[in-house]
Amino acid sequence: MSRLSIRAKFLIVFMLIFTVTLSAVFYWFYQFATDLAMNDLRQSLMASARTAASLLNLDEHTQVYLTGVEGDAQYTQIADQLRLVRGANPKVAAIYTLVHSDTVTELRFVVSADENPATRAHLREPYKVSDLPEMLAAFNEPTADQEMGADEFGAWLSGYAPLKDAHGNGVAIVGVDMTAEDVLRAQAGVKNASLLAFSIAYLGALGIVLLLSQAITQPLRSITDVACSLEQDKPFELRRLEKVARGADELAQLARVVSRMAVQVQTREQSLKQEMAELRIEIDEVKRQKQVSEIVESDDFRDLQTKARELRRQRAERSSGRQPL
Repeated sequence: MSRLSIRAKFLIVFMLIFTVTLSAVFYWFYQFATDLAMNDLRQSLMASARTAASLLNLDEHTQVYLTGVEGDAQYTQIADQLRLVRGANPKVAAIYTLVHSDTVTELRFVVSADENPATRAHLREPYKVSDLPEMLAAFNEPTADQEMGADEFGAWLSGYAPLKDAHGNGVAIVGVDMTAEDVLRAQAGVKNASLLAFSIAYLGALGIVLLLSQAITQPLRSITDVACSLEQDKPFELRRLEKVARGADELAQLARVVSRMAVQVQTREQSLKQEMAELRIEIDEVKRQKQVSEIVESDDFRDLQTKARELRRQRAERSSGRQPL
């Protein structure tokens, strides 16, 4: 990761933060939305059960359980009333009534709205409820399953409402079922909506991070380019950092400092170059003088000087008409 650019590191770090944060938010939102949707389904099922309970005559219902026959007039009348409620709520797949039996953990069916005798819960058929506390509690007040349940009839989410006598005692209950497919479809809808919201939020976060990284790293890149130019001994122009240095933040302050340093470095380099040029001239002059001195002080040069003086003397004597001795 050390070889990555600052912008790449910025993107990686912030996207990791956003991913973790948004994932946690998505999980919370999905759970919250799912609970909300499931609660709405439960309320709808309990409302249908209450509506059905309000339509039924408790005495007639009790008479069907005690002496009735499945399919007789009283049974059919109650079943038709249950079907009216089922038809009014498309979420309802099955609706039926139950009463207590001699066994605490067992109830007995009375009337079912199912028209098919092969799949119908039959009159006085026992039903185990040892693991269905919500159904037992429905004799006192409307309730609904907290989780989907499964039995020999399939997988369901159910709501219940009591049929009470004149003393307020729950004598029977109305059960309303929604199939697992409907529940799973509702949950899938919540999941898809949550994923859509998460995707939109994630893309928005990515766009924000890209803009932020650009806003932060672009000035740094400009400052870095200037530093590289100075390192390569290229000329520096103040306008290169003029835009970055206009602000009042730390990057603008850094740009102003780098600009001043660049000017000072270039001025110092020019001064050093001038001094080096002058020093080179002085060194060349010293070398030349040293070489001349070495030549002058050599024996050969002295002999030449002596011979040159002798030649000049002889030439002077000839010019004056005297012969050399």
